[in-house]
Amino acid sequence: MPLRPANSPLSPVQARRLDWFLASTGLGCNPAIGRAAREAEFAHLDALPDGALRSMGLSRRALPAHVYRDLFPTGVT
Repeated sequence: MPLRPANSPLSPVQARRLDWFLASTGLGCNPAIGRAAREAEFAHLDALPDGALRSMGLSRRALPAHVYRDLFPTGVT
């Protein structure tokens, strides 16, 4: 099981979703700078109901790409 900081706001499932996104989109990189803020944003958005995400133009599947949109701008839906 991968390790994650004890103070991470993410569940193991959420952490795995972000890690898979970074591994597939970021050529295996795992940028540490700003990770805490991105995890907090991801956790906040993932806690919203699907309707709220839709009203923001987001889907639950697209959340990892959304929180890393400044580093990986192509292919964000």
